[in-house]
Amino acid sequence: MPELPVSGGRAGARGGLTASVVVPTTGDRGPLLPHSVGSALAQTVDDLEVLVIGDGIDDSTREIVEELRREDPRVRSFEFPKDQRRGEINRHGVLTDHARGRIVTYLCDRDLYLPDHVEVMAEVLDDADWGHTLRFRIAEDGTTTFPRYPDLLDDRARARLHRSPYLAPLTFVGHTMAAYSALPDGWRTTPPGTATDRYMWDQFLDAGVRVGVSSRPTALTFKRGNHPGWSTARRLVELEVWSERLRSPEVSDEVAQAVIAGLERPRLEL
Repeated sequence: MPELPVSGGRAGARGGLTASVVVPTTGDRGPLLPHSVGSALAQTVDDLEVLVIGDGIDDSTREIVEELRREDPRVRSFEFPKDQRRGEINRHGVLTDHARGRIVTYLCDRDLYLPDHVEVMAEVLDDADWGHTLRFRIAEDGTTTFPRYPDLLDDRARARLHRSPYLAPLTFVGHTMAAYSALPDGWRTTPPGTATDRYMWDQFLDAGVRVGVSSRPTALTFKRGNHPGWSTARRLVELEVWSERLRSPEVSDEVAQAVIAGLERPRLEL
């Protein structure tokens, strides 16, 4: 995969697609991609592209990405040397110079979309610039947890954002390409000690964008664990189990309904 130049320019959606799905990855995490990328390709919305952005990937990951590209032309790959943080500036270059979707959604390489994630995000962003679906996590023991995320539709909660280190995990968030193009910087290198996602989302909120929210669970994000987190091999076992469960639309809907029911309880066994 060729290294692509990074541009400081701006561009809107250029290809008429509904969505560009950004999947950042790094190191040896290639075995996870058939599951995460596969969940993006299995969306109810099929006019999308999946932009896999490699931040210092190894040879085995590169081979897996190439295989995904051969299997589905909607997968596009961009490779860069390992960045000092998470390759944020390279995400900016790819979005600015190559993204073709009206909206942009994100997918952590260890997470999974439910089949309607892009469809729901597109509906949210019909009347908003930035938004998210229901925010929750799958813990290491398989239970569902609901951290105390701020209500971004509440003006008082938004005024207190500086008190909360969390807004929304990467996988739950989407925005329009037009709103991204209007930002002063876009993705940029994050200062030490600051979460990369939060640093980016603050830029949208500081710009006064319209925020949209869906209470529907549309994606599964898995707790990373304490640093350095689970190994790729261990995470793969988890994704294999969940991917198999989500192959059936009926099961996917059951998972979503179980998560909704879990809002009334502190812990839910799925």
